[in-house]
Amino acid sequence: MNDSHETKPISTFDEICHLTIETMRKMDLETLMQLQKQAVRELDRAKLTKGCIDLALSLKKQDQDRIAAEADTSQQSLLDDQG
Repeated sequence: MNDSHETKPISTFDEICHLTIETMRKMDLETLMQLQKQAVRELDRAKLTKGCIDLALSLKKQDQDRIAAEADTSQQSLLDDQG
């Protein structure tokens, strides 16, 4: 890492990525291809999981908005009954 042509990583994450890449370069092609397929599957699963979480959050917000609107309507009706 003292080579003047090599840039220093700017974070621990960069260093880990650099070390991972250097380690993987030493692997055989078949292993790398299997790792790539596995990474694609894991990314697809992560996207599905994120989609489920996003939908659950959206539905939760709708529920809360509906409850707040019902509370406002109920409170308004109480005020109307008193008048």
